[in-house]
Amino acid sequence: MRRGLLLFLLFMSAGLACQPAPPGSDTGVEEPLPDDGEEPLPDDGSGPNPLCPGPIEPETSEVAALSLPARTISTPTIAYYVSDQRSTRTRMVVEGQAALALGPDAPSSVTMALDSVIDARCCCNPIPGAITIDQIGAIQGAIAVEQTGPTTFSVRVSEEGTSTFEVSGVIAVPEGGLDACSAYDDTRELPVTLLMTVQAARLSWQIETPAECGASAVIQSNRPLPITTAAFDAAGQRFYPQNIEHPAVDVVGTGVGLRVREGGAPADIVATGDGSVVITAADSGASREVSVIPAARIDAMDVAFALPGVAGGVRALVDGETLDGFHRRGNRVVAVISGLASGGVPLCSEARTEDFEVTSSTPEACAVDGRLCESIEIPRGDLLTRSAEVIADGTCAVRVDAPAFAGGAGLGAEISVTLKSTESMIDLTP
Repeated sequence: MRRGLLLFLLFMSAGLACQPAPPGSDTGVEEPLPDDGEEPLPDDGSGPNPLCPGPIEPETSEVAALSLPARTISTPTIAYYVSDQRSTRTRMVVEGQAALALGPDAPSSVTMALDSVIDARCCCNPIPGAITIDQIGAIQGAIAVEQTGPTTFSVRVSEEGTSTFEVSGVIAVPEGGLDACSAYDDTRELPVTLLMTVQAARLSWQIETPAECGASAVIQSNRPLPITTAAFDAAGQRFYPQNIEHPAVDVVGTGVGLRVREGGAPADIVATGDGSVVITAADSGASREVSVIPAARIDAMDVAFALPGVAGGVRALVDGETLDGFHRRGNRVVAVISGLASGGVPLCSEARTEDFEVTSSTPEACAVDGRLCESIEIPRGDLLTRSAEVIADGTCAVRVDAPAFAGGAGLGAEISVTLKSTESMIDLTP
């Protein structure tokens, strides 16, 4: 009998398994069916299994152009860390930093909360106890700070540059709250001083794509645009504002339809068709073009076959080899799409698992069954959710086909390996 998953893998993947296909099915079709009378999990990505989303299907709400407003943050999360150089046994001195954007799209003020602090000398855990702010002072720079609650204060910056201020208060430490921290005297009230630094800048936004996209960003139809927005200050230095997530953008498609979920970001925009999309930052006019192609124009693919691993046990497979012994390896032959291309240009969108068929010509040794959605170690690439379960020792021959690729002629890849002592494999159940 195969060993069960290690405890930590069970913890990571608990509740994430998909429903298996009916016994004996070896077609690799992405249609999970009920098992033992249970209801099947939703297959549209809305179910409780984010590791195994369903296909993205076109919607009737597609448009040729759309505009997204800036997404702002009025209550940024600030990390506060204790300064061991400035703190004493009877007073905690905390340092905090914030970066704020100035401009018409950015909030005129933000609210910050001094709700927890971390001291690396105390096992890196937040110091327990409620914080009460007593005073705000030592304000320097073009900034206004006002207490708005027991632990909160508002910040308004009017000019570019660096501003500073101090916040003083007390932590009501529960009994035993400092037992694991010898940096302070045992007390129920620990004074705390926050030294806050705020950087403010007027920004210019750029539209970027991942480095692997290269000069020509090409994606498959019905995939999200691989774009991000990046902010730069007047000196051309990268700036990471905490009060605005992305700027307003205008998106225009040519030969493609566009759609985005309500409240979505630029990276959530899905393009469908055969053409191009131009994304422009509304404030700076900087733009980026992305080409969109249908599956039929994909003419090359790289497929890696592997045994998924646990704790470093992943093993890429080589056609014709024989393996004996499987420490920290799962009982499945998985396929990973490590690259797609069109006309020699690599695609920079994830492979759509629904475009591929996974089959086994040796079901007595390894049979394709339900969708595998475990959190597992695999070679770099996009995991196809269909996989072949290793049932017994012997020759395992698995094939991957993409029938819609290459103008409908299809592309395929296969592997055949001999597996021995398979009873030592870790059981990975869809």
